[in-house]
Amino acid sequence: MTYTVYRTAGGRVERQSLPLAPLGPTEVRVAVLAAALNFRDLYFIRGNAFRAPVDGRVPLTDAVGIVEAVGAAVTRFTPGQRVCTTVLPGWIDGPLTAAGLAGSPGSRDRDGVLAEKISLDQQELVAAPSYLSDSAAATLSVAALTAWHAVVELDALRAGDTVLIQTTGGVAVFAIQFAAALGARVIVVSRSDDKLQQALALGAHSAIHSGRTPDWEDQVLQQTGGAGARLVLDMGLEGSLRRAIRAAAFEGTVAIIGVVQQESNMLDIFPVMNKNLRVRGVETGSRAMFERMNAFMAEHAIEPVVAAEFDAGEIELALDRMAHSPFGKVVVRVAAPC
Repeated sequence: MTYTVYRTAGGRVERQSLPLAPLGPTEVRVAVLAAALNFRDLYFIRGNAFRAPVDGRVPLTDAVGIVEAVGAAVTRFTPGQRVCTTVLPGWIDGPLTAAGLAGSPGSRDRDGVLAEKISLDQQELVAAPSYLSDSAAATLSVAALTAWHAVVELDALRAGDTVLIQTTGGVAVFAIQFAAALGARVIVVSRSDDKLQQALALGAHSAIHSGRTPDWEDQVLQQTGGAGARLVLDMGLEGSLRRAIRAAAFEGTVAIIGVVQQESNMLDIFPVMNKNLRVRGVETGSRAMFERMNAFMAEHAIEPVVAAEFDAGEIELALDRMAHSPFGKVVVRVAAPC
């Protein structure tokens, strides 16, 4: 028996057929229903100014599917359950370690999830939220979990606090939803009027157009009566960290989510010290965080924003859509919805 797998080659993705291998004792075979794209997938497949495309690997990290078969020693799942993949399979719970950071699917060191079937250890999966569609559930592993880690797991935000969210990318959109559900006041900064309007419709309280207001940190201070934001999500834009520090409240937290600038993002140490700020890196999240996030999403009926859907054979079109920074996630359907 064979199955279809999609593999990188020369900046593109090629379709291949492979024989189905037997399962190990603790492995779970998943029939993939849908997979979601992240910007790291775009760079992985096509490369960018700083890295060459990766050849010979199965791309993508986020997927949802149905458990098709389990190994003899599997206890966490049974056939027929719907599951999501995890981004850092070695990070089950507790603090992040070097071992926990290794082995991410869809990386230079390990195949990803863009295939009709994948076989993973039982510890590398979580139960998918039952109320979500396949496409929605496919979006959770990276962007949603990163936003959850920053907004909730850092324990830096309470109802009534102000959170400042830079950009309107995948992580930012989930962050708006989580912060709004917590009862926080959400300020969003973006260069797109259309995306700012969508952010307001999603639950943001205030929108700042960074193209017309380049010193947006001053606007944040003005809108908060000089107090600043209790939590700032910094997406690593050019010069954004300095502005994030200035926009943060005394005893506040600046969570560094991404690194997309082409040069060093300088940190102004004096306001960090003078305001007793906590500047914290945020690396996706653990499996335990994922499970807590899923419970919270179900409790608050949070629906992921899916901007576009494509069939697996249209992966190049999906990548093109991702390259245009949509508001919400781009999803690839691998099999028909259940």
